[in-house]
Amino acid sequence: MPDRYRCRVENTTVRPERRDTLENLVLKMFERRHHRLIAGREKQWLTVELIQSLREASQVYRDELSTETEGPLPFALGYFRLRDDVLELASDEVPANVAPKRFVQFLSEFLQPGARLWFAADDGEEGWAIRGVDEVAALPAASGAPDDQPPDDESAGAKT
Repeated sequence: MPDRYRCRVENTTVRPERRDTLENLVLKMFERRHHRLIAGREKQWLTVELIQSLREASQVYRDELSTETEGPLPFALGYFRLRDDVLELASDEVPANVAPKRFVQFLSEFLQPGARLWFAADDGEEGWAIRGVDEVAALPAASGAPDDQPPDDESAGAKT
């Protein structure tokens, strides 16, 4: 697994009843983004505390992704922000400590169906669509540029 994924999102509208919880989790993951730099017993205690907090906030996390003391820590969430009712990326890249499918599965509880997220590393891109709570589907990989837009040098030559 790479250290980071390039990430892009579409249609990431937040479920209104889950907005406050998601906003709190985004802040918590942002504040804890340097967790890997902590050492020793303090890290063990903080890890369990963070897992318990995630389990309390998310049924999907509790039922599908974690145990009481172990689970993936979705630090990528700390690289997002809420603007109005949309979850937006605050960075082009997110930490890759959680597999993309698992991260989207976690987000499925907070985002409306139809949300799409893509994660790219040197070995390719994978995309996931949210169909419902704890329901995600793989998307075909796409280039990030529209197919109908000519390259800059072609459009410049057409004007002369």
